[in-house]
Formats: sequence, structure tokens, C-alpha cells
Amino acid sequence: MKKLLSALALGVLISSAYAKAPVESYVLNLPKESLSKAEIKDLLHMREEEKLARDVYLTLYKKWKLPVFKNISRSESWHMHMVKLLLDKYGLHDPVEKTGDRIGIFENKKLQSLYNELVEKGSISLKDALIVGATIEDLDIKDLKEAIRRSNNKDIDLVYQNLEKGSRHHMRAFVGILRRYGGDYTPQFISKSYFNQIISSKHEMGMMKSSKYYNSEFYGVVERVYTLPGLRKGIYWWMADVKTNKGTVKVAIAPTWVLQSINIRPGDRVEVKGYQGMYSFITCEIEDKTTGFEYKSRSRKCR
Repeated sequence: MKKLLSALALGVLISSAYAKAPVESYVLNLPKESLSKAEIKDLLHMREEEKLARDVYLTLYKKWKLPVFKNISRSESWHMHMVKLLLDKYGLHDPVEKTGDRIGIFENKKLQSLYNELVEKGSISLKDALIVGATIEDLDIKDLKEAIRRSNNKDIDLVYQNLEKGSRHHMRAFVGILRRYGGDYTPQFISKSYFNQIISSKHEMGMMKSSKYYNSEFYGVVERVYTLPGLRKGIYWWMADVKTNKGTVKVAIAPTWVLQSINIRPGDRVEVKGYQGMYSFITCEIEDKTTGFEYKSRSRKCR
């Protein structure tokens, strides 16, 4: 068991140490764009939310001496640094500097209360501590996704996408160790399907760089649902025009022979994952947040 935990901890440490200089340079070299009030609020919040993760993990490491907490706390320090990079780039005040970067002290009162609650729960048992770790990453992924939805700046999206990738790594580590101790975790903030996808997926390598639709995943509001002939003769596809904060995307959902009907309507909010095809965005997964409809493609390109 000790060898297994050490190997897992080492893997987390290695995954957290992605190439620093290239990421920093890439972010700083992207255009400096105007910030909305929502983007400013999210940046300040994410700076302290990443600190919350670091502080809780350092505190729980002192309590339980499990290496995964110490290793992931180092990754959270790097996450804090990347958000600070954006605060400095845009001349925003740093809430962490205001509180002296003291462990367990936050300017945001809600995060202060959450820190106290999580440390108290994580001090009950080692299983509870691992559940706290998974809970933090669960919340972090949800908040980063929502912040990306509200952002229209390439540098902010790039940082948030890489932070979310790190949180997915951390989620796998915490849940993996928790299961080896006979426990398990039920997601509280992200969907069960997305949680299962994270846990079952392989380690993600390399730095995510911004693209038109940011890591082949976006949220939006459906404007129109219709069918169109595909590239193969006689094959028709369910299509949807989805309005995002980066423009309207033409989405190919699935062939009509695969889905005879779809419970997606104009005005529904959807989350779409996939890749850019020749004429439209090809769906690997789509979830209608309004009706609850979900579809996952079995295409080899989506595996």
C-alpha cells in the first residue's frame, strides 16, 4: 500500500510541474484585452479559491502526513501564481497580498467559512480528508467552467483551461486513493457523467493552448434545431445553431439513424464537447441543461 501511495503521489507531483516558462510567456504575449466586471470578479475569486485548495491541503498534510496532500498543494501554489500573473498583467489588486498570504486567512468571507468547514471535516478521518480533497477539485472545476463561460479574453481562458486540467488530475488522484481505502466520492458540483469521464480518462499531457472554441468544449443557448444532409449520400444529421459569447456555432449532433429524435429545443442551455469538422463542430458529447437530454457519441475520434 505504501509503495502504491508513493507512486500515486509522485505521479501527481510530476503532473503538476508542467513547463512554467512557456506557459508564462504564452499568457503574457497574448493581447491585453478589456476586462468586464464579471471577469475581474472571477479573477479575484479564483486567486483565493486556488489559495483555499493549497491551504486546506497543507493543513491536512500536517494532520495525516499523506504525501498526496503535500504534492498537490505545490500544484495549487502554481495555480495561484498563474492567476497572479493575470492580476499583475491587468493591474488588479491581489486579495492574497492584502491578507499577507497567511494560511487559512481569506479576504472573501465565503471562502473563509468554507476553509474552516473543510478543515474541520478533513480532520475527522483520512477518508474524510480525501473526500475533502475531491470536493475542492469538484468545486474548482465547476467554478472554472463557469468563469470560462463568462470570459471573452484569450489569456484568461488559457489560464483557466490549464487550471481545470490540473484539477482533473487532482480529482483522479484523490478519488483513486480514496477508493483504495474502501471509500468513494459522489460529485456535488459537476455532473455525474462528467465526473465519470474524468475518473476513467487517461492522464492529460502538455499545455492547453487557446483555440477558437477553447479545448473543444463550450456552453451556449440553442437558436435553432434542424436536419441537414451529411457528406455521405442518404445520411442526414441533427444540427443545432448554438449561440456562445464567442459567436454562433453550427453543431452537428448525430445522424438521424442514430437518434430518431432529440429533446433539444430553441432557448435551451447546452454544454457541447467535440472537435471542429470540415463544415461544422462535431459533437462527442452534448448535455441539455434545460431538458436533461444527454448524448455521447461512440465515434473513435471521441474516445
